[in-house]
Amino acid sequence: METAPASPSGGPDTRSRADLYDALQDGGQRLAVGLVRLLHRMATVSGMNPTDFQCYTLLRVSGTLTPGEIADSLCLSTGSVTGVLDRLEERGLVERTRHPEDRRKVAVRLAEGAERLAAASSPGMRDAMTELHEGYSDEELAVIVGWLDRVGATLDGVVRAPRPPV
Repeated sequence: METAPASPSGGPDTRSRADLYDALQDGGQRLAVGLVRLLHRMATVSGMNPTDFQCYTLLRVSGTLTPGEIADSLCLSTGSVTGVLDRLEERGLVERTRHPEDRRKVAVRLAEGAERLAAASSPGMRDAMTELHEGYSDEELAVIVGWLDRVGATLDGVVRAPRPPV
């Protein structure tokens, strides 16, 4: 016999699927707001503006990118990205090199030692997240990781979809 998933109060969750979707939407929006707040706090701690910190974080998670890819990912103009990269390069956080496959392009990557900023800008984050997930089994964590991957891909698709006229 299959049991219903637990509710936040610990008992069986008896909400309808529509109510669960509403809860997912509300929770997702609260998470988005929390992540924006965290990004701003980490930017402040690191001495950067939020856009520069967002670019730094993008390069941490994505690896080497072209300025055009950065502009596309962050929804910025290529001119804005040039200014961001200039500031990050001044701080010794990124380096620009020739693209390995297309000499006309520039490749941007984190500079040696740039990872140190991530830990310094969010002290206690890893411990807090580890503690949050201690109660989950490996199988449950695998489901969460898979869900995050699918959410990321879905959000990318939504952002890249043609916009209807307003």
